[in-house]
Amino acid sequence: MAASLCPKPHFVVIPWPATSHMIPIVDIACLLAGHGAPVTVITTPASAQLVQGRVERAGQGSSASVTVTAIPFPAAEAGLPDGCERLDHTPSVDLVPNFFDATTRFGDAVTRHCRGLMATRRPDCIVAGMCNTWAHGLARELGAPCFIFHGFGAFALLCCEYLNTHKPHEAAASLDELFDVPVLPPFEFKLARRQLPLQFLPSCSIPEVRLRELREFEMAVDGIVVNSFEELEHGSAARLAAATGKAVFAVGPVSLCGAPGLLDSRADSDDARRCMAWLDAKKARSVLYVSFGSAGRMPPEQVMQLGMALVSCPWPVLWVIKGADSLPDDVNEWLQDNTDANGLPASQCLAVRGWAPQVAILEHPAVGGFLTHCGWGSTLESVAAGVPMATWPFTAEQFLNEKLIVDVLRIGVSVGVTKPTEGVLTGVKSGGGGKAKADVGTEQVKQVLDMLMDGGVDGEARRAKAEELMAKAKAALEHGGSSYMNLEKLIQFAG
Repeated sequence: MAASLCPKPHFVVIPWPATSHMIPIVDIACLLAGHGAPVTVITTPASAQLVQGRVERAGQGSSASVTVTAIPFPAAEAGLPDGCERLDHTPSVDLVPNFFDATTRFGDAVTRHCRGLMATRRPDCIVAGMCNTWAHGLARELGAPCFIFHGFGAFALLCCEYLNTHKPHEAAASLDELFDVPVLPPFEFKLARRQLPLQFLPSCSIPEVRLRELREFEMAVDGIVVNSFEELEHGSAARLAAATGKAVFAVGPVSLCGAPGLLDSRADSDDARRCMAWLDAKKARSVLYVSFGSAGRMPPEQVMQLGMALVSCPWPVLWVIKGADSLPDDVNEWLQDNTDANGLPASQCLAVRGWAPQVAILEHPAVGGFLTHCGWGSTLESVAAGVPMATWPFTAEQFLNEKLIVDVLRIGVSVGVTKPTEGVLTGVKSGGGGKAKADVGTEQVKQVLDMLMDGGVDGEARRAKAEELMAKAKAALEHGGSSYMNLEKLIQFAG
């Protein structure tokens, strides 16, 4: 009885400053708080509103135990534009090394702040985003365990561990030569080097010294926190623990941590209301949702090929277009002429420029399929909503996620992309930019969307499997579920 009265350990959560990484790690902070642990999230002034919004989304039960602390980010000192405090705000890949320099300086400021906490609210455990490599030294100074959060799923991390250990990509004669990544038998995976995460690419613009620091950080930490659930990835979390010798805690899907009615701090925006009203006018499972993540930018020619497929398909389409303001005038004129931006109930293609309430959209009964870039956050949100996917990976670990979605889970169909998309801020030095040609033509897109939305026996099997995984996702976070128990074990480990 006395043990249960002991105070829960104080977690300090330090997101890696990129939007797609910040959202899930802050949700993890809220889940820990929901289990009774006090949490401090340390971020930058430009990201404080985003972080606070995620905390408020979690509802009163957990948000009261989360403190959001903003510490100035030394952008100017590192040669970055004023206010550039997230990687996806960096205007050029040439400034990526500067951004890493800034995050190192930021680490010094965070360390000073945490030293000041020792007298009042001692940090008992550090959970740090993947490139905050200085966090391990901070944790050791504080005498606290340190966990890393990559933002990847357990399967992708397992593949990365195999690549780091066995280096099959280094023997490939070209970027397109396929090689085996035998991490999850009996499934077989063949990949080309150009499809690997950034740190394995010869053209990665992240400085070599930073890549070494990242690997040293991975090897030094006490454990790994994963936004996933054990029933999803066919034992990948256990295999990852065995391969790394680290404690691995799968605690997701973290997108389910929000209280009903508090899906996002922007849920009351005009864009959100327009999306939901438009969906309300559509039949069940009739809508194709299209979005390529927070950094998903296609070259103009590819936007046109995709757009022609979307406006000619027989299903209503909700298309989120990032970076529309930078598209050439002729492409923007075509979009204005062929899509609807006003959310008219009878329109066939609603185009949203910028942000859309993705979790709420995927959970809407009108949505029947999701054309996605296979970012892990989007993948898990689709799984949690029971929506099958068409996969169009862009960069990072997204080709690995596609293998899981299509070949292992069998809840998706591949568009057939074989190389990264030009024009995305990925940390890869690329000369193509906006002049890049389209890799996927209109007819190819239409054929895959037919398979996704009206796929006969195979399509029904994908949908049934997706709905089965949705039920398992929700059960994982309920009392006694696998992710619920892993959160308890993480708290015990930290204490």
